[in-house]
Amino acid sequence: MLVDDHPAILDAISAAVRAAPDLALAGTARSLDDARSLIAGPRGVTPDVVISDVQLAGEAEGLRLLEAVEPGGPAVLLLSSFDQPPLIRTAFERGAAGYLLKTSEVSEILDAIRTVAGGGTAFSASMLRTIRSAPRRPSDREIEVLTLVCGGASNDEIGARLGVTEKTVESHLRRLFDRYGVLSRTELAVLALREGWVTEKARP
Repeated sequence: MLVDDHPAILDAISAAVRAAPDLALAGTARSLDDARSLIAGPRGVTPDVVISDVQLAGEAEGLRLLEAVEPGGPAVLLLSSFDQPPLIRTAFERGAAGYLLKTSEVSEILDAIRTVAGGGTAFSASMLRTIRSAPRRPSDREIEVLTLVCGGASNDEIGARLGVTEKTVESHLRRLFDRYGVLSRTELAVLALREGWVTEKARP
């Protein structure tokens, strides 16, 4: 099954899968909700492999899809334009069977599908080395806080926006400072933007 919100990517990989004599297309989806429905649906073909974009509708929904797959369910192969080490580490830790960049040849993607369908993994040697040294990706809630910090919001504004107390925001920031060894909000914002945890600044 293929999950991507870019029609051109979805169509290209779908056509390649259909043309491969040893592969069959179980379905396509353009959102996390559609993907969940197809995987859990009582009718149709249950996929052996799900290949999903990491970012759907501007969010890291591919990572959430990993959490939605039951143990013993399909292997999930992530495809992304982003090669930030923390993102790859998170995919690995959440149980992804592989991680490919969208610059990969279609033949590489098909080979990776075959590999994970057979119980293998599709992480390159360089990615595995990267995973060991990569900083851990913040939680979804911490990324919400970071996005607002990058937009210049105060702790009080962040709390109001997220529906939490100012003390809770302070706790999030203190943990982030300690975890990543930064001393200021500016350093934390620079790190978040550099690592790709935040892609745009949200106004408070």
